[in-house]
Amino acid sequence: MPQLQFFGPSGRDADNRAANSARLLNCYLEPVQPGGRTGYSVKAVLGTTAFTSVAGVFVRAMAEVNGLLYVVCNSRLYSIDGTGSVTDAGAVDDGANATITGNFGKVAVTVDNRYFVLDGTISEPTPGAFTAMGAADYIGGYTVITEAGGRRFQWSALADAETLPGLNFSTADGRDDLCIRPFEINGSLYILKQRSHEVWYLTGGAGASAFERQVGGVINIGLKAFGLICRIDLGAFMVGDDNRAYLIGQGLQPVSTPAVETAIAQTGPKFCFTYDDEGHVFCVIVCESGPAQVYDVATNEWHERASGAEFAPWAVTAAAEFGSRQCIARDGGDVLELTRTATDAGMPLLRRMVSRTLANDGQRFVIDELEVFPRQGFDAASVSLRMSRDNGMTWGSPKVRSFAVGEYGKRVIWRALGQFRQATAEITISDAADITMNAEGRLALS
Repeated sequence: MPQLQFFGPSGRDADNRAANSARLLNCYLEPVQPGGRTGYSVKAVLGTTAFTSVAGVFVRAMAEVNGLLYVVCNSRLYSIDGTGSVTDAGAVDDGANATITGNFGKVAVTVDNRYFVLDGTISEPTPGAFTAMGAADYIGGYTVITEAGGRRFQWSALADAETLPGLNFSTADGRDDLCIRPFEINGSLYILKQRSHEVWYLTGGAGASAFERQVGGVINIGLKAFGLICRIDLGAFMVGDDNRAYLIGQGLQPVSTPAVETAIAQTGPKFCFTYDDEGHVFCVIVCESGPAQVYDVATNEWHERASGAEFAPWAVTAAAEFGSRQCIARDGGDVLELTRTATDAGMPLLRRMVSRTLANDGQRFVIDELEVFPRQGFDAASVSLRMSRDNGMTWGSPKVRSFAVGEYGKRVIWRALGQFRQATAEITISDAADITMNAEGRLALS
């Protein structure tokens, strides 16, 4: 019986769906140590469980500062402790773009072009070089703030987020475009703009001399939108104004595929964040009208993340590490934890694997048998198969196979699948069972 790499990374391009049918929805490829039965396993993504919730509808930002998780939601700033207990820290403002950062015990917040600092109580510091506050980040004892709709950025007094000296500013004028937000990466200050970004460094000087732009520190790639950057170990991940995804570390490294770039261009990317799972670091692009596109730094492969029975867009609006927890938030005020569970907010986490298309130089062939190898014996589950004869554009009726707890050696086999010129298989697991599958399937053809 021939064996083939049946499931590959997501490669379906909306501009040409027939070119590559492969998709992984809510699952990802994991390499297997050489010498095993398979080269890759297909593993479920982390599910979600409820952690806590805050009052309000629109969650604008979330970050850990000084051992507490802070959330901006509906003009309020909330703090959350490790037990999930929520405290209303006071009023801020509301707007689509918000940031939260710390500075020596104080919490700095930008939202709706305003700047707030929590130091026991919330205050709005006296503006320094400008009044329209775009976004903030912390670097080397300074809170750096970009000018909303402008080209300047200013920084606080050293270790004092509440004091904004009028002379502590500079202009990001390497290219004539507007600032979007500042971002600390590996000890350097990145000023992210509409069509470019600039790299600045701490001089060791004080006051107005604290920052200088690096020689050659103007790069002609901008940030596509306010929320499309996140910090990872040893760097950052961002979506550029050219609809490409990049890793930022030692330089700028493009990592997106043509299929991902089509999704970025067509589905309205709005927010990036990162999480990890057993050695994998996942960089997520949440999209308005399609599944999230997820890059695995460990394997350099992409998969997709979605919600519900219809694989709807993953509705994440903010994310943060909180001690050992990996938290996400969604509109409605829910704060969830990413965990190794086969449920998503209490519902089964659906997983779908679409194969590459098997063809035989246009000649007809019959699939007498298709066999797949899920991990068995630990969970009861049903696995459904649908076949396509047109590269995954239309599908036949589902054929369901089940196995029970304790059935360690049972094969999952579908027989007499019919005649094809080209064949694509779709496997779906819809039960709340954490099942890993071999990426290889076995076929009997005639």
